[in-house]
Amino acid sequence: MKPEKLKSKYIGCMLGAAIGDALGKQNEGQTREDILKRGYVRDYGKAQAGCPGEKLRASQYTDDTEQMLVLAQSLIRCEGFNGLDFATAIAKWGEDAMSDPARKSLVGPSSSKAIARLNAGISWKESGSDIPSCGSAMRAAPIGLFYDDLLEVEENAALSSIPTHRSNAARAGAVAVAVGVRCATNGMGCSDLVKETIARASKYDMELGRRIGLSCRLRTEEPGKAFARLGTSYLVYETVSSAFYCFLRHFESPENAVIEAVNAGGDTDSIACITGTLSGALHGIRCFPEKWIQGLENKENIEELAYMIFKT
Repeated sequence: MKPEKLKSKYIGCMLGAAIGDALGKQNEGQTREDILKRGYVRDYGKAQAGCPGEKLRASQYTDDTEQMLVLAQSLIRCEGFNGLDFATAIAKWGEDAMSDPARKSLVGPSSSKAIARLNAGISWKESGSDIPSCGSAMRAAPIGLFYDDLLEVEENAALSSIPTHRSNAARAGAVAVAVGVRCATNGMGCSDLVKETIARASKYDMELGRRIGLSCRLRTEEPGKAFARLGTSYLVYETVSSAFYCFLRHFESPENAVIEAVNAGGDTDSIACITGTLSGALHGIRCFPEKWIQGLENKENIEELAYMIFKT
């Protein structure tokens, strides 16, 4: 693969995550029925009143992307995944986020409990919550960019989950996203990408592997029926499988994949973040509308981190 094309995939992956996150925050916690009544969200805007991100600016992303950037910075700093460094960084990030009135409500219960344990001096190997939520899956993309070998992607993605989310399901979710990113970056076809992702995620949690397989089989179903089957809550079984559904349903149309995720209902920022990650890794940055790219807050910093990982 030509260097410029590969570079575009790295930047597309990380910007895609932030784009999906910033778009999706507008509907977070809303039912699909209410979203459909208002009409599909297709561009940046303020979150609905009562949404966790209601105090954020229109093109500002949430904790999903912030945690992804913390992980990317740690990978660059340590030249690979280092559990202690990442745990220290995520604990500091969490402390800052929870002291910020605009961002405090964005930090989920699993992450907030784990961060409190880390800041109390508990080892990163013991600090993570057992709740099977998606907090480690939504940030795992840089692992899939940093490592070339799929076994290294898998093992380090699972480790990256532990400081905040140590359940088997959460670890499987991080593996699924990171492996999906590496397969997409490599230009793997739809069928092979899904098989590889299921095989590696299933080592940690068979049910998540089954749910990703279901998302693939449902990709020809209308979104309403698919999301009803898969679920759209913050639980990793639902968030990750719904993101894979959006990605696979619109495998050749990244803009539509992200829009579908943004309007799924439930944990829309995380679903769209993961969808954008996978789509950007597959197609590169230019797959997204220019208005999304140029309108995104802090895009230059995200691009620079992606480029630094690309150069390693």
